Amino acid sequence: MNNADFLIRFSSPRLGYGSVVLDNSELLEIPQGVSVVLGPNGAGKSTLGLVMEKGRYAYGNRLEFARPDMKVRMLTFTDIHSFTGIDVVSHEQRLESTVNDFVPTVAELVGQLASDGEWLRLCESFALRDVMDKRINYLSSGELRKLLVVNALRSRPDLLVLDNPYIGLDSASRLELDAALRSLPARGTSVVMLLCDPADIPAYAVAVLPMDGKTLLPLVTDRAAIDALRSQAPACEEIDTSQIPHRPEAEGDDYEVAFSITDGHVSYGDRRIISGLDWTVRRGERWALTGPNGSGKSLLLSMICGDHPQAYANRITLFDRRRGSGESIWEIKDRIGYVCPEMQLYFRSPLPVVDVVAQGLRSALNRYARITDSERSEALAWLRLMAISHLKDQTFDRLSSGEQRMVLLARAFIRQPRLLILDEPLHGLDAPAKQRIRRLTDLLTGRNSTSLIFVSHYPHEIPSGVSHTKTLMKM
Repeated sequence: MNNADFLIRFSSPRLGYGSVVLDNSELLEIPQGVSVVLGPNGAGKSTLGLVMEKGRYAYGNRLEFARPDMKVRMLTFTDIHSFTGIDVVSHEQRLESTVNDFVPTVAELVGQLASDGEWLRLCESFALRDVMDKRINYLSSGELRKLLVVNALRSRPDLLVLDNPYIGLDSASRLELDAALRSLPARGTSVVMLLCDPADIPAYAVAVLPMDGKTLLPLVTDRAAIDALRSQAPACEEIDTSQIPHRPEAEGDDYEVAFSITDGHVSYGDRRIISGLDWTVRRGERWALTGPNGSGKSLLLSMICGDHPQAYANRITLFDRRRGSGESIWEIKDRIGYVCPEMQLYFRSPLPVVDVVAQGLRSALNRYARITDSERSEALAWLRLMAISHLKDQTFDRLSSGEQRMVLLARAFIRQPRLLILDEPLHGLDAPAKQRIRRLTDLLTGRNSTSLIFVSHYPHEIPSGVSHTKTLMKM
């Protein structure tokens, strides 16, 4: 590489941030333009991003920048309330009316930017025309992702580091993001994407810096070599189905309809998000739920699980019982396994991973009692099935984003619920982990006649056992 083209040169053989240390024996550098840092979950990509943004003068790091006054901005998909300064303690609480009284709309949050020409141009390029009057905690994950990217671009950094920028985006939004990122180097902003799936490497990337096991590997700049990385097939070990624990039949398993909604509707003020929705999911049926960002997919799922305040204004049936007929919200939750992006954003626990997973065996009201040896043993079996047993003694907050997602999926799978709801479960997972989750989902739902609702923007991510599709349209 021509020395004049370098953006950042990592001059120290060890790079650190917090308690994580990276091996940089090759003394590597990143070029100007759009580059990718590629590695599996837990490889240290986010740590390298933090080194670039905040660690240039800390932890003994030695970094050389193309200009000493370079402005670096790193964007990570974290708690939506980091954007507002408002905090909640659970993903369910974000929907409570007592919290919403204090949550601003997007227009209130951005203030005068709502009429700023550059802001409006960026919002238009990301199809964010109708979010200004939404409260920020009611944005879909895709809408939030686009809003955060727009806000970061407005500050015009010299280097924009994006941690898994495609998660939560539908196909159209992904094209919009690619068009925006491709144009940034010509405007003076280089981009480094932190990616865990080689298939996500954009065609316009000029270099790929692989990472594995907290180690920086030699830089790849040859176009043919980059294309080969993008097209490589993921390696995934076969799952030993005999190792999947059996759960006893639960009381009340005699039902025909797992979920149904008739003439469903959700509105915010005068804005309709869902209107006239009819949908029935019968026992053992496996469904894909699709639709563009902002079409109401996650809101619909929150009504099924009892987390949305408008659930009781709708005609909803769960396990042959009409909602509001005397059942408690805890009875509902005990029969449903649910994983969504917001759950990961808000999840907090001081326990080791093995105990976090074991808690999934418990009823909702008994989840935090002392874990028994037999429960811990079953949790260890699920960690092995998920290929994350090496994480068993770590705490949740020390894990990478992809590792956290795998732990929450194990926590949902271990109970082997009668209705499994997975809202974009493959977000942030490396390619082998995606294959494993798809396979485990097929095995569990097929063996147990479990009803499945699986949300994804991408058809190739949907498990092979899914035979029905429900598509929501943005109103």
